[in-house]
This record gives sequence, structure tokens and C-alpha cells, in this order.
Amino acid sequence: MKNPNTTQTRRDRAARVFPLSELTLATLEARLFLEQDVPPARPGDLNDATLVAGLLRDTVIRPALQNLAFLGMDQDHRVVVRNAHWIPKNPERPRKPETFVSMFQRPAGLLLGCLLFRYLAALTDQSANAHRSYRNAAAGLHLVIDANMGKPSLQAYLPEPVALAMGHAVATHFLLGKGVM
Repeated sequence: MKNPNTTQTRRDRAARVFPLSELTLATLEARLFLEQDVPPARPGDLNDATLVAGLLRDTVIRPALQNLAFLGMDQDHRVVVRNAHWIPKNPERPRKPETFVSMFQRPAGLLLGCLLFRYLAALTDQSANAHRSYRNAAAGLHLVIDANMGKPSLQAYLPEPVALAMGHAVATHFLLGKGVM
């Protein structure tokens, strides 16, 4: 019998989704390799500036602008690509702003991180609950994306309303929501 004092609100469940754990990332990376034959990118695999720019544009920037547009975010997202041989002056690692939430406990592999961001952005856009509860909640805010080409890895820092909207979409999903306790 459930204790009525331990019931969680929808906001509590949404807040528990991020940051995604190392176990979740390892499981998804293994499934991507075993089921789709896509190995994690090794250092040096992605040494083409055009390829990396296209990957980030199609899997991070475009979904943020299109799928998360209902949140009302600014369009000037901050994307930092560092430790890349084609950039003469290596930029500093961006710091996580105070009210932002890390998407991953540790930076995810670049391919997995990009694909996961795109999937969760599309899932959020398809969620009527997220549209209803978080419309224009992130007005004036932007994403901070850290792409480290030395590993290669990706870390996304999400404003709290964006993280809650994405977490809400995951927590209310008929299949993914079962994993959010």
C-alpha cells in the first residue's frame, strides 16, 4: 500500500529526469552500437569542421529553434566547439550558469549526445502536456552547448524551464515515463 505522503507532483517527476546518468548513457551507447552498428566516435574521427558544424546544426541547433520554439527562447544559443585542430585559438570551457541544468551527469559521446538531444527536443514538441504547461516559459533564455572535440563529447546546459519541459515530456511518455520514479 502506498503512503499518501510520498506522492510526487508532475514537477518533481520532471525535475528528476536531468541530468541523465552515466548508466543511461552507457546503455544507450551500447544499444546504438549493438543494434544500429554505430560505434562511439574516437578522438580524431571527427576532424572535419564541415561535418561537425553540420552535425551540430542538424541535431542540436535546428531542433532547438524548431521543436523548442514554443518555449519562447532567444535564438542566440551559445555553442562552444573546443579542442578542435581547425580552430586556431582554443576557447575556454563554458561554465554552467547558475539556474541551468546539465543534460548529462558527465559529457556524453558526441554522436549519442547529439542524437539524444534531437530525440528529446522532438519528443518535447510532440507532448501536449509540455506545450500546455511550459509555453513561453523560457522567454529571454538560451542554451549553452559545449562540444569538446578532444574526446569527442557533448554537454548541454539547459535553462531550468527547458529542462522541466523536456523532463515533463519524458515523465508523461507512456513508455519512457515508467523509468522516472
